[in-house]
Amino acid sequence: MNNILSGVASNAPIIDALSHNGNLRMIAVQGNGFDAIDQRPELQHPGIYICIGPDNRLYVGYSGTLIVRTWRLTAGPVRPPFLMFIVGNDQPLEPENAAVLERIAFQALFSGGHNPMNRRGPYGKLIDLETYSKLQRDWTSLIQPLGQIVPALACAWIEPTYARLPKEHPDDAYLEEFLEANKRNMRATIKRIYEGYVIQPGSMIRRDPAPRAKAVRHIQRIESRYCGILVPDRDQLRLTRPVFRRTLSACSQFAFTITQTGIWEPIRDQLPPTAA
Repeated sequence: MNNILSGVASNAPIIDALSHNGNLRMIAVQGNGFDAIDQRPELQHPGIYICIGPDNRLYVGYSGTLIVRTWRLTAGPVRPPFLMFIVGNDQPLEPENAAVLERIAFQALFSGGHNPMNRRGPYGKLIDLETYSKLQRDWTSLIQPLGQIVPALACAWIEPTYARLPKEHPDDAYLEEFLEANKRNMRATIKRIYEGYVIQPGSMIRRDPAPRAKAVRHIQRIESRYCGILVPDRDQLRLTRPVFRRTLSACSQFAFTITQTGIWEPIRDQLPPTAA
């Protein structure tokens, strides 16, 4: 395991940095700095935190009141080697924006090769595409000052986690099967592999999630549009890159924001694309 803290550029107890536009403030704490964080009013508001534990593993978290959420980390006899907060600067972050920033940070660190010990990736909250884009720009602008403090954490956001395909498995060729589903004039195709299913490029995806769909379905649409995985095509969206999902239900949720699995049927009247 790489030692994340081996490249820390400063041993200052508290390190401050701002995003390029001053929207976000990053507060990094280590050593004696934990004794003074209760004097930081910014931590009474929503934001995210990234903790490096004694075993050099990462945890990414969010809270509406950061100082309360991280109390167990800062007030106990054993404190983490390094704790970083990202909060609003001139104005507090809206709770939903902070929740989405947590998702962005988690995905950036995951794409950078880290393995956060979160049980699952953050779901985020429902925001619009413009606000999401601003949060992405703010995160990107913090990469430079973050790289001067802990280079290993300066990970740019590349893509959502579901855009990363599993490594090829020897059984993929034996399990390969193509299925399709048609729903409300939308047609999506998936390929079965050892790890699950890959939704194929060219599939038509529901533009607006179902009214009762969870917020994560909305944020998937927004972040996928942000990086071009989904592009507008008439009144729906078209998939431009493969997307990995572990179950048929997850495929249905991504493509049509429903949980039905019986809609997927094998393509029997043509050879699979890889055999054509």
